[in-house]
Amino acid sequence: MNRYEIRYTLNDMPEGYIGVTTKWAKDEKVALKYLLKKAPSKDGLCTFKKGSIGQIISVQEKNER
Repeated sequence: MNRYEIRYTLNDMPEGYIGVTTKWAKDEKVALKYLLKKAPSKDGLCTFKKGSIGQIISVQEKNER
C-alpha cells in the first residue's frame, strides 16, 4: 500500500481554494476511485463522492520512511 496526496479544486468554494487529501491505495487510479464517483471527463471536471464538482490538480505518491 502506498500513500497518495491528492490536490483538487471545488466549484462551490471561493476562488483560489485548493483542497488536499491523503488516500492509501495500491496505485494512483485506486486512490482516485476512493475520492470520486467516476473518472474525470475529458475536460477535467469530476464529481466527488459527496456530490461536489471540481477538478483534480495533482496526485503524488508520498514515501514513508
